[in-house]
Amino acid sequence: MQVSIKLFATLRKKLPKGSMGKATLDLVDQATINDLIQQLDVPLDLAQMVLVNGEQTREFDQALTDGDQVSIFPPVAGGASEASYVKRR
Repeated sequence: MQVSIKLFATLRKKLPKGSMGKATLDLVDQATINDLIQQLDVPLDLAQMVLVNGEQTREFDQALTDGDQVSIFPPVAGGASEASYVKRR
């Protein structure tokens, strides 16, 4: 079966060369999200948010089906600290 995969930010380097952030991958029938993550060699703790056909899931043992679209996002950090909101006098 084939699934479309999009990786974001630092995870993009895990896609085949020339993929430009997205690719179509061949998987065995009944492959799970976890199988896909392992095939891409993405550390499990870096698969912070996973969407399957636009729906977020944390069930990595969920079986994928032919034609699914999977998006994987790494952890996001940043923003201003609480101290930056204190009005300076």
